Amino acid sequence: MGQYYNNYPLVLLSGWNGWGEHDSIDAKGQFPYWNFFTSGDLIAHLEEKGFEVFHPSLGPWNSGWDRACILWAYLFGGRVDYGKVHAEKYGHARYGRTYPGVLKDLGQEGPHKKINIFGHSFGGPTVKEIANLFVNGSEEERAGTPADELSPLFEGGHGNLIHSAHTLSGVNNGTALASMFGKRGAKIFYDVLLGINTVIGDTPLMRGVDLMTQQWGIMPEVEDITGWNWRSPFAKAAEIRNYNRNDGFDHVMHEMQVEVVQTEINPNQKEGDTVYYFAQRAASTLKGPGSFGIPGPKMNPMAFVVAPVTSAMTRILAPRIQKYVPERGDEYFEQWGPNDGFVNLKGLSAPIGAPQEDGTWDMDSFKPGIWYNMPVENHDHMCWNGMGMMKKELFRVWDNISDLCRRLPDGESVSK
Repeated sequence: MGQYYNNYPLVLLSGWNGWGEHDSIDAKGQFPYWNFFTSGDLIAHLEEKGFEVFHPSLGPWNSGWDRACILWAYLFGGRVDYGKVHAEKYGHARYGRTYPGVLKDLGQEGPHKKINIFGHSFGGPTVKEIANLFVNGSEEERAGTPADELSPLFEGGHGNLIHSAHTLSGVNNGTALASMFGKRGAKIFYDVLLGINTVIGDTPLMRGVDLMTQQWGIMPEVEDITGWNWRSPFAKAAEIRNYNRNDGFDHVMHEMQVEVVQTEINPNQKEGDTVYYFAQRAASTLKGPGSFGIPGPKMNPMAFVVAPVTSAMTRILAPRIQKYVPERGDEYFEQWGPNDGFVNLKGLSAPIGAPQEDGTWDMDSFKPGIWYNMPVENHDHMCWNGMGMMKKELFRVWDNISDLCRRLPDGESVSK
């Protein structure tokens, strides 16, 4: 498969409703996110191939920005800084928990010079936000924060720390399934979810999956939970209203809606010229009457049930979505109709408007600063973390991706 140039660590980020290594259901091997209901231990397999693998818990309902800030502290150590301007603008605490740091020497010559980052589902937008902040920082934070308070993350100029960025069925352009909720529906949905979080947020259940809504004041840190302190679902009504007043950025449901992604997120992100970008894609619907997507036989039960809804919403919401995407008429249905159950094919492809090309696994060379749409896997949304996959197939998918990472020379060395 070509020459290997490096063996940089892999950082795997879960999607919406996902969890990571700090959550007990993952750490204790009860329901590991990265080999969900399969017989194959993906993390162990990648480690056997010689990789260091990290899969942090970033909060199942946190926004892409908040997750990026947590990841910076997780990697380098220190207290999470969500940004002075951001915290004031969106209405939550500026600082979060403190981390010891797992890669404090990241950026130094040697095996930790760079990292490869991967984001599944909403982990895709998280990877995009992380790469954007590493490369460009935040002009708003630089302008509105005293220099001695500014997090290095917001300074920018750290694109050289990322070797490659991969989205795995990432919601890169939004999905019709999220757009279906609209602004009002998304708020109602999160009234319910955060109401449940309120009820169980001060109980040992949070050790299983920490919902990590501490910056919003909805729950305490897990180590501060001392007993089964059940609460009324209305006990944090003001805090939930504060979260839900954000009808675009900093609200995870809105950040998956086509309208928000195309107006508030993608136009404000710029690729780094030393970072490789890959959209790893899957779609397994079959073309039915009128380009309606029919669930394919390889879909797991969850994706099988949801796929017709995603397909129907693609058609029903066409007049609304087409205001924000270039496709029209039959082209729209050809691009947005196929899906992996939860995300339209166009939605999980390279960001609209970004420099991009089609890629193949046997290409001799890739260029940094360009998104590559990789071949579409005939699987569903959960194939990346193994749900419904045989071990051999799961390992095949990841062997392709991980070997690709090793075959990429440092972006700085590639002629532009």
